[in-house]
Amino acid sequence: MLLPRGFKCAGWWILAAGAVLGILYCIIPDSMSISINDIRELFGAGRIETKADFLGHFSADSDLMMTLIGLFMVVGGVFVGFSRNKEDDEFIEQIRYESLLLSIYVNSIALVVCLLFVWGLSFVAVMFCSLFSVLCIFIICFYIRVLFNKKSMRNEE
Repeated sequence: MLLPRGFKCAGWWILAAGAVLGILYCIIPDSMSISINDIRELFGAGRIETKADFLGHFSADSDLMMTLIGLFMVVGGVFVGFSRNKEDDEFIEQIRYESLLLSIYVNSIALVVCLLFVWGLSFVAVMFCSLFSVLCIFIICFYIRVLFNKKSMRNEE
C-alpha cells in the first residue's frame, strides 16, 4: 500500500534537510552537537545529571544530532520512495518492485564486502550508512528506470 502523492514533496524536503544536516555535521560536528540537557537549558529547565555507563548507553549529555539526521533520512526516504506517482500503473509497480530488489542486492553485496574488509569503529560508521543505503539506492534506481522508460516511450512514438 503506497502513501498518497502529497507525501512525495514533503519527503524530498525532509530528505534534503537530513542530507544538509548530515553534511554539516561531518564538516563541523562540535558546533552542531545537541543533547537533552541543551534542549532543557533552552527552555529554562535544569540539567539532568547522568553518566553513561561503561557500555556507552544513553545519557542526558549524549549527542542527539545523529538521531535527528537519521530520523530525517529514514522518514524522507520512505515518503519519497513509497508514495504514489502521477501515473501509477502495473508497469510502474513492476519497476518499483525490481528497483527494491536491486537495492537490497546491492546493499547486501556492499555489506558483505564491508564485513570482510572493515573492522573496529569504522565498521560502526559503515553500519550506520547501511541503514540508509537501501532507501537511497532504491530511490535512485527507481527514478532512473522511470526516466529511461519515459524516454524510450517518447522515442517509440
